[in-house]
Amino acid sequence: MRNAPRILVVDDEYDIRTFFTQILLEEGYCVTAVVTARHALAAVRNGEFELVVLDLSLPDSDGLELTRQIRSEIPHLHILAISGFMVGDMPREAVAAGASATLPKPTTASSLRRKVSELVACPPSYSPCPNVDSVESRGQIV
Repeated sequence: MRNAPRILVVDDEYDIRTFFTQILLEEGYCVTAVVTARHALAAVRNGEFELVVLDLSLPDSDGLELTRQIRSEIPHLHILAISGFMVGDMPREAVAAGASATLPKPTTASSLRRKVSELVACPPSYSPCPNVDSVESRGQIV
């Protein structure tokens, strides 16, 4: 039997972190959730994750810089950048920083499931996944 894909959820908002964690657990993923960028870096350095679901607005770090740092240390790790400010150039900036894909907050359970499923199915690589719409802003592909 294959091991469940491991996902790291990074969000300082309790309700969002709990919502994402619950949805992903129900889908059969192995989920670790942390609150800060510092804890996220420690987790990715010490764990083997297939995906990081990363809030770009953390209290202790600029999310784009954290995305760059994770990407530089673990180039094959997929990063799903999420933000309540996923408008304008932010989705493209997140992808340019190294995010594999983006989602706006709030998002629906079905959008999260779909995007996570697409990313987990994609081979580990910094290159964009051919079957994943990488930039999503307020529910629209831009």
